Amino acid sequence: MSLRAAIFACTSLLPLLSCGGGPADLSDAVTLLRLPEGGRLPRAVVDDNGTVHAVYFQGEPRGGDLLYVSRARDAAGWSEPRYVNSEPGTVVGIGPIDGGQIALGKDGRLHVVWFKLGRTEFLYTRTTEDRTGFEPQFAIAAGEGVEAGPSIAADGEGNLYVFWHTGEPPDSERSVFMTVSRDDGQTFSAARPVNGEQEGACDCCGLHAMTNEEGAVYVSYRGAGENIRRGQRLLTSLDRGATFTDELIDLWEINACPISTTSLARGPEGMAVAWETAGQVFAGPTGKLPGAASPAGEAAARRKNPTVAVNHRGETLLGWGDGFGWQSGGTFQWQLFDADGAPLGAQGAGPEIPEGSLAAVVAEPDGTFLVTF
Repeated sequence: MSLRAAIFACTSLLPLLSCGGGPADLSDAVTLLRLPEGGRLPRAVVDDNGTVHAVYFQGEPRGGDLLYVSRARDAAGWSEPRYVNSEPGTVVGIGPIDGGQIALGKDGRLHVVWFKLGRTEFLYTRTTEDRTGFEPQFAIAAGEGVEAGPSIAADGEGNLYVFWHTGEPPDSERSVFMTVSRDDGQTFSAARPVNGEQEGACDCCGLHAMTNEEGAVYVSYRGAGENIRRGQRLLTSLDRGATFTDELIDLWEINACPISTTSLARGPEGMAVAWETAGQVFAGPTGKLPGAASPAGEAAARRKNPTVAVNHRGETLLGWGDGFGWQSGGTFQWQLFDADGAPLGAQGAGPEIPEGSLAAVVAEPDGTFLVTF
């Protein structure tokens, strides 16, 4: 059965059913809603009405597709899947640094970026004006030596920021680049480097960008200064991308690429960031680093691919996969922290994350958390 036929068969079911099944409570505060069958590499955001929007990868790892689903507040399951990419088979989904990344912008418009097949450029699309589908995709700048997918951030004024890192080996010579749209995604500026000249960028580690309510821009990325200074770093712009500061979050000296991901989330006290260092995961508000929280105890294996969400009370959910290899999704684990960073209850353990994938988490309007993978 073809991918499109499979989707048709799934969405022809009773309208109240979800292709991924109904939600399952992992705890009083954490609910799992699986992606439709075959879905991997989810990215999710929540709009002002409490609707969860998610894109995910499906198909052949080197040439698959992105699909979009939503879940209205208090709905039982996902909506009918829709294609994001207008040209089939143009999305790379080999592992957690691939797939699509999304942002909600002006008037609730959804913006999506991803790898093109061949890893030589990036593709972009946005929802149509009536929000019933996606516009035709088009290419934006990339460069030589691209190894990890781009990330996109958007504000409520029509400003979009796309970030990625590129450059010829060694990693110490790579840079984080940015292109900007000031017209809600109609046109984009020429790309320019924005990180510190001596900081480099870890070639196969993912980065994540997000804006706060005031329009400040944040980018969490892994450096590679001198090819060994591979600690997590935070770029911050308070002038809508005109200038950036570049701050070290956590020191990690290693002469290898750890193939890691990172996550940002808005909270009532500002932006929160999650990252991995030496097999442990951390999360905390950007204004209180160092001093981030981490789960207690030793992992059965490497803790990786951290994802973070913060509810309206300032409580933080840190989720991750506990597994050995970079393509192993691992067992989903999570820890809740209060607004001061103290653990809330015991560490939780859930089902296996699909191979080559990771989890996405969002905070619901009622203060609980939704997980999908």
